Amino acid sequence: MTVSVYDVVVIGGGIIGAGAGQHLAAAGYKTALLERGDYGAATSSRTSRLQHCGLTYFSAANHSMWSFIGRPGYALECLELARRAMRERGDFVKTSPQRVRKLEFVVPFNARSAISGPRARLAFGILSLFDKGVPLDLKVMSASQARQHPGLQGMADLDEVRGALAFTEYQYVWPERIVMDTVMKARDIGLEAFNYAEVVAVRRSESQGWQVDARFADGTSRTFEAKAIVNAAGAWVDDITGLCSNAAPRLNSGAKGTNAVVQLPASMRGIGMETITPEGAPFYLIPWGDLHYAGPWDTPSDADHAGYRAGEPEVEGILKIMNQVYPGLPLRRDDVLYTWAGVRPRTAREGEPMGSMEVMEHDLTDQGMTNFFVFTGGLLMTHRDAGRRLTSAVARRLQPSGPKQRLDYSARLVPEGNRATEASVRYAVEKEQARSLEDILRRRLSLGWDEDLGLAHVEAVSVIAAPLLGWSEDERRINVAAYIQATISDFNPRDPSRWSRPE
Repeated sequence: MTVSVYDVVVIGGGIIGAGAGQHLAAAGYKTALLERGDYGAATSSRTSRLQHCGLTYFSAANHSMWSFIGRPGYALECLELARRAMRERGDFVKTSPQRVRKLEFVVPFNARSAISGPRARLAFGILSLFDKGVPLDLKVMSASQARQHPGLQGMADLDEVRGALAFTEYQYVWPERIVMDTVMKARDIGLEAFNYAEVVAVRRSESQGWQVDARFADGTSRTFEAKAIVNAAGAWVDDITGLCSNAAPRLNSGAKGTNAVVQLPASMRGIGMETITPEGAPFYLIPWGDLHYAGPWDTPSDADHAGYRAGEPEVEGILKIMNQVYPGLPLRRDDVLYTWAGVRPRTAREGEPMGSMEVMEHDLTDQGMTNFFVFTGGLLMTHRDAGRRLTSAVARRLQPSGPKQRLDYSARLVPEGNRATEASVRYAVEKEQARSLEDILRRRLSLGWDEDLGLAHVEAVSVIAAPLLGWSEDERRINVAAYIQATISDFNPRDPSRWSRPE
């Protein structure tokens, strides 16, 4: 078995692993990144798709601001998360403007939403202190102005709305591409990144470092030796740590979030709405092109494949809340165009079955696992902060073996833009390690997230990809059928036959 030696091995190719790999490589560490599937294919592709300003951290408190203030430790945690969100928001929007879309969000003040004007103003006042040059564009509306706002038409008890706030949020137009940008920019400065490389064993080496055995999709195996390990496997961090220690603490607690995509009146296009349910949970109505997605419906969940499919009870729960909030826009199950779900990795905390909001790195040296680092609670919107923090944690234990490199946060532009052409598909396969139609359509291109979920393009893309990937005609047909079946299984589109018919 081939053995390769590195300073650091990063396990996990989602956005946190990508961010860690980029920052470690820039700091001069010889780094390898191992991802068992494709980059950004799991949790990173099932996010809220928002570069949140941080308002949600104040919404997470109980209905009463006094109860929030009465928990000083929790309040400080929320303030730190909000500060970090605003800092990263400013940094990302300024350095990667091609990857975000500016949206207007409206927050109504009414009894049903459990949000009061004073509480919202206080939250935004605090957020504005953390502004890093990308303003919130806050607008305060009177009751009469709020009742005329197109984003609130059809809302329950509209005549009782006491006012509203409108502000700017930024949406990731292509979350998976952000992971790809990060990995590929890191490769430019020396990161060795491997997708479809499943970690099957982790053990101490004779030099008291670490050895990681990886099995590749082609059946070959390889051992990676390193002085340090960064476990950035998201919802699977405990599985990775468990490969080398039965005594390691449980650090992750999963929370499954489900969203439903619907078509709303044209007057609401491009407008988002944020509120709090009577139970105290945040609820969003988020634009997605000409559509909206509603949610999330949160439930505790482990990181098995079922966590990445929306169950009918969860969809019905979203529709119930949506019809409570907007009875003037009645929605039935048949109105749901498609759904998606994902398990968010969260830091485990006793008494909180869906984990805490705390985002943190763990140095397990004191647990007998020298130079073994784990990251929990990772978020797409603060992945650069995670990369910096993990690199600092490694630097406290280990010096880099190479010189520093330039850290480049800019977007990596794709030939032919986002169109399915010979050039763009060839680039995906030959330059960006794509190995399947999902890799190409959902992560190298964003066509897999259009209203048709890529079904209208899969045949044409497969014809271009087949000779590049060495597929026979039968293998090409099998891969097209696999893409269609995975789309139906994972997203449950209302009418997949409208776009494509399997042969």
